[in-house]
Amino acid sequence: MTLEEEVQDNVARLLAMITTADTDPETYEFVLKELTRMSILGTLPPGSRPRAPVWSYESEGEASADDDNFSARKENFIAP
Repeated sequence: MTLEEEVQDNVARLLAMITTADTDPETYEFVLKELTRMSILGTLPPGSRPRAPVWSYESEGEASADDDNFSARKENFIAP
């Protein structure tokens, strides 16, 4: 079984928990395909994306949208 088939089986099993007999088959297939693709690519659904930049506080107390070095700063703070 390929990765795509395995992910699609997992997504189908989860969708089976929330679908009913009234669910449109075309809509089900579309959602199954899109969720499978998002799972494989690690893509967040549009409703889950942040709407504004995520701010972090620098050591000087200034807010910054640059989180690239956040892990490095945190590690240096924990274990200098």
